[in-house]
Formats: sequence, structure tokens, C-alpha cells
Amino acid sequence: MAEFKNILYPVALTDISPKVAPYVVTLAKQLNAQVHLLHVLRRFEWFVDTYVSESPEPDFKRIASDFEDRLLLQAQQKLEAFKQKHLKDIRIANSSVVTGTHYRQILDYVKSEGIDLIIMGTGSRGKRMMFGSVADKVSRLAKVPVMLIKSS
Repeated sequence: MAEFKNILYPVALTDISPKVAPYVVTLAKQLNAQVHLLHVLRRFEWFVDTYVSESPEPDFKRIASDFEDRLLLQAQQKLEAFKQKHLKDIRIANSSVVTGTHYRQILDYVKSEGIDLIIMGTGSRGKRMMFGSVADKVSRLAKVPVMLIKSS
């Protein structure tokens, strides 16, 4: 059986996150594994480039970029607070906030950091129908085992 020494926990920072955390803590302790935390923000430039072909006044691209920078800082602070509250008893190897396509960033991180296991929550039924399921894509495309924790 494979050893799981590097666990990736893609933290959504939503109501599912505190429900997934106890599973991450329990497995990390039992397996003597270190945990990597990853939060992915959607890149705003995609929306701006899609809907604003020429930059009118005010400069929407600059405004979107500034807003994205603020969201990135806020997400880093929220991830740090989440880590301190829910994951203080385990070894955290890395804690990152990145922008991009959720499932792609998760899969790229797995490959670049030598992750052995992914533990993540599944969104609510309504969110999955509206936005598609990141967990579904990750579980189908990942080359490592994926443990999914249901939201309810």
C-alpha cells in the first residue's frame, strides 16, 4: 500500500471547510503526514477580457486588478485564521493562495509538490449544478487518491 506523507487540502474557505478539517487532522496524525493548504481564487482578468473589449473610462481592467489584489490579501488572511483555528495540531508544509482555474491549480500543485493524497469537500447540490464540481473534476483527473467529504 502507498504511503501518504504529503496531503493536499484545497480549502474553499466556505461553510464546508470546517467540516472537512477534522478528517484532515485525523488522517494527518494517524499517517504522520504533513499537510499542504491551497486556496484558489478565480482570475478576474478572464471576466474583464471577455466582457470589456476596449478599456473605457474608468479603466475596468485596472479596477479589476486592484480588486483581485485585495481579494488575494484577504484570502491569505482568512486562510491563516482558518489554519490557526482548525489545523493547529498538525504539521503544515505550505499554505498558499493562488489565482486561476480551481481544478487545474489543484492538479498542478499535486504534481509540483509530490502530493500523495487529496482531501477535499464537495459543494452543495445547488452549487454543483450551477458551477460544476471542482471535486468531481479533481477526483476524475488526479493521478493520486482523492478523499471526498460530503457537505451534508
